[in-house]
Formats: sequence, C-alpha cells, structure tokens
Amino acid sequence: MTNHQTMLKIFILEDNADFLNFLESTLRNYIMIEALHAEIKFTTQSATDLLDAVDLEEINDCLFLLDIDIPGSSVSGIDIATILRKKSLYADIMFITSHTEEALSILAHKIAPLDLIDKSVLFEVEARLRSNIVYAIKRLKACQLQSPRLFNYSIDSNLFTVILDELLYIQTTPGISGTLELHAEREIATFPGNLKEVSLQYPTLFRCHRSILLNPTHISKLDTHGRFVYMDNQDKLEVSIRRVSALRQVMMTANKPQSATNDLSNDA
Repeated sequence: MTNHQTMLKIFILEDNADFLNFLESTLRNYIMIEALHAEIKFTTQSATDLLDAVDLEEINDCLFLLDIDIPGSSVSGIDIATILRKKSLYADIMFITSHTEEALSILAHKIAPLDLIDKSVLFEVEARLRSNIVYAIKRLKACQLQSPRLFNYSIDSNLFTVILDELLYIQTTPGISGTLELHAEREIATFPGNLKEVSLQYPTLFRCHRSILLNPTHISKLDTHGRFVYMDNQDKLEVSIRRVSALRQVMMTANKPQSATNDLSNDA
C-alpha cells in the first residue's frame, strides 16, 4: 500500500555556508525529533541553482527559506520570492537575513512572506523556524482538505491524500463497523469513516449501493440485468436495483473514453 501523506517540502537559499549548515541541521533535527511531515529537499548558496532545482508548477506544498542579499549574484532572494509568488499564492516564503531594512521592498513586491527573521539573533532564529514550520504544515493540511482534486482521510492523527481522479471506489468493511475500505489505482487502505458523510463531502462519487461509493470515470462495464458494475481493475461491484438507471445516466455524461462507453450494455 502506498499512502500520500501530507509532506511539506523545504528549500533553503543562504549565501553563508556556516549559516546554511546551521539552518539545515536545526530544521532536520526538529523534523526528526517531532516526527513532522516535512523534508528538506534542497539547500544551496546559489539563487540560480535553487531556481533550477524547483518545479515552479508544483510548489503549493513547499516552504522556501530565502536569504535576501546574495553577493556576486544578479538574482536576489526577493527576486526568487517574486517569481515563486507569481506561480503560487499558497507556497510559503520566509526571509532570513541580516538586512531587515529590506522589509519595505518585500512589501512593495507583494510577496506576502510567512516571516522575516533577523539572522543575527541565533536563539530567535531557531525558535521562529520551529513555530513557522509547524504553522506551514498546518496550512498545507488545510489547503489539501479544501482541494476538490484530492480525497483525504485520517488514520489516528495522520492525514493521507489520494488524487481523486485515481480513486476507484470506497466500500464499508464487512464485519467492522465504522470502517471504510478505499481502492485506488495504486493503493488500498482502510480508515475510520462513514459512507454517507463521505458521499456528501465528495459529490462526484456515486453511491451505487448502500455500502459502496464509486468513481464513475473508472467504470468499464455496467451489467444492468445482473446489477453489477465492473471497474477498470476488473473488480465487480453490486448495484442496487434502484440505482441502476441513475448510474447509467451518470456514466453517459462522465468523461470516459469512447471504448469504455461502448461497453455499456444490459447483457440480456
């Protein structure tokens, strides 16, 4: 089973090698001790190397720690932040600098950073790093919970996500009250939940049976005579007699390839 846990990806740009090591070790130790869902993806002294390492189309789940002044570079931390903010309103940006007078320039660029920290006070840097990384993780979780493209579920205190388009179906777990079983393209998982509540939260899923919610875009064939539906992975699911007609209509309007649509039949 492969689970997609919420993971904050951290990128660090700092021109001073010793301070870069301090930032990296401080964050790495805190992440490990507190078992936070975060990872340091890339650290560098070069602004251009940072840009080369980042996929600008995939930064909503990222936190960037940026030095403002990079000696010998035509690209500053503010330049980097401006590029990032144009690509995403959700990426978190922190400035850690000895040039706090640059705050007005940051405001002028409408970067909306998470924080601006004076690097000359080490104990404050460490405390602010810890509080901001926790805040960034919470903010990321909140954004994912609101995303219509993701299916979210919790096990204990851990949040997991599945791309909604990859979800095949969810069913109640036989013999285990209050437990649901999720089937997706690349994983199967069980988690506590209520099928009715899930159906209200994710209206694109279709309740074909009192114990089954399915994704209509993953249906390969509907047997209206036997009241079964076959999914892309060949799983055979029961369909309630009262839901056959509605499911057929949903399938007709679902965004499915023509070859799959042609598989609709009553098998009489």
